[in-house]
Amino acid sequence: MENNTLDNTVKITKLKYGNTKCYLLHGASKSILIDTDWAGKLPAFYHALREKKLRAQGINYLLITHYHPDHMGIANNLINIGIKLIVMDCQQNYIHQSDHIFYKDNNSSFQPINDKKIKVIKINQSRKFLASCGIPGVIISTPGHTNDSISLVLDNGEAFVGDLYPQEQVPLYNNPVLTNSWRKLHNNGASLIHFAHYADKSIISNR
Repeated sequence: MENNTLDNTVKITKLKYGNTKCYLLHGASKSILIDTDWAGKLPAFYHALREKKLRAQGINYLLITHYHPDHMGIANNLINIGIKLIVMDCQQNYIHQSDHIFYKDNNSSFQPINDKKIKVIKINQSRKFLASCGIPGVIISTPGHTNDSISLVLDNGEAFVGDLYPQEQVPLYNNPVLTNSWRKLHNNGASLIHFAHYADKSIISNR
């Protein structure tokens, strides 16, 4: 799925320059990048943009589905070039949870997120924020993989869920938190799920 037109206003570009599928949403007025890859992947990120004939300067915001190292590795690099990191209030206490992994690995490319340069938004104000970008949709808290996991659901039913466990795996975990996250996705109109590592899947009817 690349460069699809949604509601005549939103275009989606899939960027994969490592192990994580990232998505760039081009709204009517602003653009949002969903997730990054591992620290040290900045040159690969630029290369992936050039292949799509895009420029980093055209990206306004970065949204991280959860703060594991393969989703936030170059977040601060992108902040430094002018992309604003949007943090949902339910994620605010988790943005540094992966720092120790990069330090342990002696990853010299890693830069911890500068807390002074983030923009925190209340989860219940997400629709208003997305509307300001010309993107019809909502951001919801969907814990299950991690406590800070969020999902962005467009009004046309396409949802970006990061590493949330696929719906068919839910019974294996017997986890009411995970079950509730999938219920929330369904209740918010999600019909096609875009994962960071799994293939896209249509949502199963609510159980």
